[in-house]
Amino acid sequence: MSNQKKSFLKGAMILTAATFIVKFINIFFSVPLANFLGDEGMGHFYTAYDIFIFFNLLATTGTPVAVSRMVSMAYAKGRKKQADKIFNVALMMFACIGIVGSTIMIVFSKQFSVLFTKEDRTWCAIAALAPMLFFMCLTSCVRGYFQGRSNMLPTAVSQILESVIKLFVGTLLAFWLFHSTGLPELGATGAIIGVSVGSLFAMLFILLRYRSEKKRMDHDPEEQPVSSTRSILKDIVTFAVPVMLGSVFLNALDLVDAAVMMHRLQNTAGFAYEEAMAMKGWLGNARKYFDLPNAIIVPISTTVLPMLSGVVAKKDDDGIREISTLTVRLTLMFACPCAVGLLIFASPICELLLFNQPIYAQNTAPLLAVMAPAVVAASLLYITNAMIHAVGEVYKPILNMAIGTVVRIGIVYVLCGMHEVAAMGSAIATLVSYFIIIVLNMRTLHKLLPQTPGVLRMSFRPLLASVIMAAVSLPVYRLLTLCMSPKLAVVPAILVAVAVYLAAAILTKVITKEDIVHLPKGQRIAKLLRIK
Repeated sequence: MSNQKKSFLKGAMILTAATFIVKFINIFFSVPLANFLGDEGMGHFYTAYDIFIFFNLLATTGTPVAVSRMVSMAYAKGRKKQADKIFNVALMMFACIGIVGSTIMIVFSKQFSVLFTKEDRTWCAIAALAPMLFFMCLTSCVRGYFQGRSNMLPTAVSQILESVIKLFVGTLLAFWLFHSTGLPELGATGAIIGVSVGSLFAMLFILLRYRSEKKRMDHDPEEQPVSSTRSILKDIVTFAVPVMLGSVFLNALDLVDAAVMMHRLQNTAGFAYEEAMAMKGWLGNARKYFDLPNAIIVPISTTVLPMLSGVVAKKDDDGIREISTLTVRLTLMFACPCAVGLLIFASPICELLLFNQPIYAQNTAPLLAVMAPAVVAASLLYITNAMIHAVGEVYKPILNMAIGTVVRIGIVYVLCGMHEVAAMGSAIATLVSYFIIIVLNMRTLHKLLPQTPGVLRMSFRPLLASVIMAAVSLPVYRLLTLCMSPKLAVVPAILVAVAVYLAAAILTKVITKEDIVHLPKGQRIAKLLRIK
């Protein structure tokens, strides 16, 4: 099992490092946009991007998970030809989905714009995103294949390449179009074009990487015959569709949330269109910062699914117990301090990232602070969904998220119709719904994998370390504000918070020597930190 644990940690580290780099690049992409496009321009950007994300999830969430799981199980049983056949069938399926989805986005771009904003000013940005859907369909399929083989490097490199190209192309086009026309919707369109171009290059890279890998692969001539195309397609669809629906629930939640919020803000709370669109921009940025911890959590969920699927296929109870326990521990280890950090530093973080839009930052910060505690629940949601899918259960997460969806939309409808609450109603709804969903998910997981430890028991130590972190770093931040700008003081304060949390995590045994030694240079790191 030590080799599986090392493989798990290595894969998670590669994807985590890549996702950190991508998130960092995305900050340099979104911060300039927010500062020269303003809140209305970002409202147009997020409207287009929300619609794309919905179609992208519809096309690319279920099948990569299915491909990853099926390829992992095939390799666990020594059936390499079967794994290749699974990939080929999935690639054909993805290509068709991408073409259909891109066509729908282009043809109905004006209708989508009117549906979600009551005006057609966002249609150019929606149409500019359409090609990306096709590129992402093919890219996601190849990523699923490599992930099923526990090879996370191609996914990591393609993600970084996509973000770098998006940063330069999107920012330059957005700046040029906005300043040459003065129209925020065209500035948003320029940013969206950069997103599509980045996706194109990511697709080309990972397809070339697959072609190179395939030339070096050998197959066992005595391997049993592969399944038929129809049988594989049926297996993919049977597993992928429920997973896809579950992911669509989460994104549809944001889309419906935004539509209901816009409707209630304008028709009940009495805000003008421009005011409601500005609030949507505040909420969009708050959610972007709320999603930052996913830089760590999503790689863990991506890594655990094929690993857990493999040990389930082998009926290895010890392996199931070790991987599931490690997964929950790592999730809480990172999610708890992130939630506390966003809560106590919400205002200076927004002031720093929105340095040229002080009013924008001032209105975004309270939304982020309210949503911050839900970081723990949202992180566990990604992980528990992946673990439940690895076992083969695909319908329970859908039911759990459907319950959370109904609750969230109900809260948004009531609270966003109150003038004094406004967009804060959506933030409150996000907090409540995530905690409802994760409670239901944990119940499901314990029934399927009783070896999984209790979350409440495992969360005590990381929460204690996070409280110690807050107790030290918050006074440090306040002292720093006496001699420097608050929005700059948060940078050294966060560095202090990280150092304090690491020390507290070691003292409270959130981080153990066993965790450290499995990392590259782990023995040396453990000796340096004097971890026993």
